[in-house]
Amino acid sequence: MAELRNRWLAFYTANVEPFYKQVFSHIEKMIIGTLIVSAGAHVSSEEPAIQLFGYLRHGLIGRGVMLVGVVLLVLNFIDGLTKLAKVNWHLALQVAMSILYIAVSLRLIQLILAFRGGGE
Repeated sequence: MAELRNRWLAFYTANVEPFYKQVFSHIEKMIIGTLIVSAGAHVSSEEPAIQLFGYLRHGLIGRGVMLVGVVLLVLNFIDGLTKLAKVNWHLALQVAMSILYIAVSLRLIQLILAFRGGGE
């Protein structure tokens, strides 16, 4: 029984644990990027209560923040694609995962804006 447990732990640390670390790392980066995009969309869509140095236009600042969030999402997407390309999976599965990533990112942005009361 101890040998079976040791074999399982060796398999887990060699194969399963790195996979889950990569998946959760990409999910974390995706959530951060969508939060930044939705914060920028919120600032550009409404007049916030906080004055940004008194001279800056809120719409311009919001679009700049949205651009930073989109760049982060694109970089995370490209990083995921390069790591996915190294794995010998079928091309259809890679395309499906890419479409899923884009759909989840867009849905998270909509969901965050809906919770903030800024989007419907």
